[in-house]
Amino acid sequence: MNYFHNAKVIVTMWPSLDKETVLSKIITNVDTFRINLSHGDEDTKKKYIDMVLKLDSSKSIMLDTRGPEVRTRNKEEIYLEKGQVVRIEHAEFFKDSMDILYIDYGQTQNIPVWTIIDLDSETVLVEVIESKDDHIVGKVTKEGLVLINRHIDFDGYIPELPYLWEKDKRHIIWGIDHKINMISVSYIKSAENVREIKAYLDSIEWSHIKVIAKVETQDGIQNLKEIIEAADGIILNPRKLRILSDEATALKVQKEAIRLCHTIWKPVVLNIELNMADEDDKKKHLDIVRDEIRNGIDTFMLTKATATAEEPIQNIIWLFETINHEDVVTRTEYTLEDVSIWSDSLITDYIVYDAYRASKEIPIKAIICPTESWYTPARLSWLKPDVPIIAFTKSDEAYRYLNLMHWVKGYKIAPTFDYTNIKQIGKEIIRILFKGNISLDDKILIVHSSLEQNKPGMINGMELYKFKDI
Repeated sequence: MNYFHNAKVIVTMWPSLDKETVLSKIITNVDTFRINLSHGDEDTKKKYIDMVLKLDSSKSIMLDTRGPEVRTRNKEEIYLEKGQVVRIEHAEFFKDSMDILYIDYGQTQNIPVWTIIDLDSETVLVEVIESKDDHIVGKVTKEGLVLINRHIDFDGYIPELPYLWEKDKRHIIWGIDHKINMISVSYIKSAENVREIKAYLDSIEWSHIKVIAKVETQDGIQNLKEIIEAADGIILNPRKLRILSDEATALKVQKEAIRLCHTIWKPVVLNIELNMADEDDKKKHLDIVRDEIRNGIDTFMLTKATATAEEPIQNIIWLFETINHEDVVTRTEYTLEDVSIWSDSLITDYIVYDAYRASKEIPIKAIICPTESWYTPARLSWLKPDVPIIAFTKSDEAYRYLNLMHWVKGYKIAPTFDYTNIKQIGKEIIRILFKGNISLDDKILIVHSSLEQNKPGMINGMELYKFKDI
């Protein structure tokens, strides 16, 4: 069993995984489980969370909030044919009709004629040809099946929506009551959206919940730097980026997002869709995953691959084995100037950089890193050393956040633990993790770096040991 995850894996919980016997087959391959409240009822979602934490309490739980979006409100699937003229009406709740397309947007009269309504990421396209006081009329330009509760985009029109809905607030409180550790937020347009969510979390005294921003709007791309600075990480969806621009621009945005995130040590999550019908598909996805790891992606997120795929377990295991294959590594070369960006952390950053250089120049088996703020393992993770980072922390906030970080294996230690004993506990953990695949002469690097000076048991420096001498 491989206890070290090179890049990390987020999986969306879905009925396909709704049995302990099924979930137990992939629990060690997944670091974070995503709960999407846009689909299904709360009792089912609670069952998912309870089941995950029962099997492995070290996993992180990510709640996916709805955000300012518009969705279909037809009670059943409807097929729209090309050239068909369809009436579109507002409905807050699901309605039953095969002749009317219902959407949960109350200002349909403000949608201009010639606006393109994009149903479920270009699955179906409808052009608005007439606007009335209480509805609009559209003509189908791309036919297809409109599924229940599908997301809607508008080409040429920005819907008038508040960012943090009351429903989102209820979802967040529900999630906190059920032990979530982070929130992924949809359709972020500005840093102000992130700050609004963090201010709400602070108002209910849960400011330690991490906020991961999805970059999936034109405004989000324009305000990329400010959003990354405000959030605790970002999620990129290549398909949505291509819809918003073109292939070359989407790649440029993704590359810049990775650079900005790693400059200030924040994880980058990539939403990956797996469709492996044959060997050619597998080869294509293999090349994509390997390239993305080399580009600096920290975590891969599976959504439709677990929600709708016929073989979700196989997809999860394939992704895990692919990103952790010995041939898949991130080759990086950094200077100290790349690492240190704040004057108040110069000493810590210098130690982090020295540890990174040591991992490149000395055959080290692993890096042990005690932390209270997750700063040191996050900085090391960004530098992408070729060896695993074992991080010990007393903070549950840091412990869960480490599940998004490249090469980092987190361990929770008791609040009364004395950091001067880190070598002893580290040695025992290494025995467990490497399962005998370590020799007495293998080298272990222990990194001590604290932003807080004169903290009992914490020093600033590095120690290099042979395993037998720890």
